[in-house]
Amino acid sequence: MRRRLLRLTGMLLLAGWCLLFLRCETTEKSMVRALYLAQNEATVTVGLLYQAPEASADASEASAAMQMRLAEESTLEKALSSVQKKLPQKADYRLCDFLIISENTSEELLSAYESIVLESGRGRAAAKASILAVSTEELEKQLEAAEGLPDRLLNELKQESGRMPRLYQHRDGMFWPQLTLQDEELSAAGTSVFRKGEQRIKLDAQQTAVVQLLSGMYGTHTLWLAEEPVTIRRCSVSVTLKGESVRLRLDCQRGDETPQPGAAQCAQLARLCTQTVQSFWQQGIDLVHLQQRSALQYGVGREKITIKNDCPQLQTVVRFLPE
Repeated sequence: MRRRLLRLTGMLLLAGWCLLFLRCETTEKSMVRALYLAQNEATVTVGLLYQAPEASADASEASAAMQMRLAEESTLEKALSSVQKKLPQKADYRLCDFLIISENTSEELLSAYESIVLESGRGRAAAKASILAVSTEELEKQLEAAEGLPDRLLNELKQESGRMPRLYQHRDGMFWPQLTLQDEELSAAGTSVFRKGEQRIKLDAQQTAVVQLLSGMYGTHTLWLAEEPVTIRRCSVSVTLKGESVRLRLDCQRGDETPQPGAAQCAQLARLCTQTVQSFWQQGIDLVHLQQRSALQYGVGREKITIKNDCPQLQTVVRFLPE
């Protein structure tokens, strides 16, 4: 009986210690959910979107309001250190799932931040990345004027996360979706910017949707075809090489409760896909990886298709699967 009582007491003490440890581990830290990065000619701005430490014992399920702090300094390291001092508790980056940059953030600054992430863990290399298409000055004004803006920012990031690339992909070139902030209203712009090194290609909403389809990106895409909206919820892209010619085929599933697209709409989407691949090829970007496919099919050194040559002849076919 005494042994059982001692065992029960020990278990209760252990459970209490674990609960106390877990609570101290989370509530004594400010949980950073997103990092903002911007620069101008002479300074760097870092912003931290964080959750108040008293929000919850389980930080991943905390419900308290989000907050955001910004700091501007002459270097990235100084700005990061300065903004961390503005947080009520020590910054914790375990839940830092998002990276937001301004339109003028350079590749050099991104690489410097990635090095900091890898060396000291102040962020995550797998963070989902996007562009906030407003100036830092405007962001500061909106944060002061718009109540609940940090909460809405995190919610928008979560909703658009399926369309976002990850920080570690930036060296290979990637499409950054854009968010807009106007009159205290935050939303996905539908536009995007392709960034590779210092190369920038801005895409409107229609071009962005086409690129997302060709890239096999998850999510619902809406395009205007023959002056009517067409919603595509899934798309499979297949590529067939024959010598130096290419056949692209898109097998699409339309959105629920939307009409089956007609032949004219399919033909217009096919033209858009062809034009997009050709346009990127002329700028040195192999959007659908034709070089790699050619190397696999014909052997390395015997490729029929290389980016140094003119864009291969393309034939694009679009088919919508019956429900």
